[in-house]
Amino acid sequence: SRSEIAYRALKHKIVISELAPATILSEAKLIAELGIGRTPLREALQRLAYDDLVVILPRRGTMVTDLNPSDLLKIFEIRVELEPFAVRLASERATELQIGEMENLLEACDEFVDPYDYHQLILLDQQIHWLLGQASNNSFLAETLERYYTHVMRLWYVSLHEGSRLREAIQEHADIIASVKIGDGLRAAAIMRAHI
Repeated sequence: SRSEIAYRALKHKIVISELAPATILSEAKLIAELGIGRTPLREALQRLAYDDLVVILPRRGTMVTDLNPSDLLKIFEIRVELEPFAVRLASERATELQIGEMENLLEACDEFVDPYDYHQLILLDQQIHWLLGQASNNSFLAETLERYYTHVMRLWYVSLHEGSRLREAIQEHADIIASVKIGDGLRAAAIMRAHI
């Protein structure tokens, strides 16, 4: 739908800071830029507000949510509990197809990802976390993790200026996936906790 397209486009712009934190959004400009009507735009903005990516200010417009360090700390507190739980579940529930997808992604990383391009590394990190969440085969957990991970990506795009930590993270992902593959949920969870 048009509102889904608008939602995805605006979410991407917010995550990569093309729409910077605390920016007031112009409905007229967004309608023209996205080539959609007012109703689909407002539906997309409502979803973004639910995701805490924008704040709708009555009679003043819509503002991109600012990056609040205390909120981000709270998100990391949640992630450090939920993501190890998710990989423990993935160790028990992941299908061969899901494990194959994760391994293929890591292989593609070795071949095609520039280890000094932190934008590529952030996207790869996101895909791996998304696949691990999906492999938990708990849709509520996977959706929750994706929502919080969006905020983490915003922080990285604003503050990360070199990819050295992300390069190390790729090896941690490989270790997590290897543990999931052999069904060692405790090891996968311990690596994920340290990773976060």
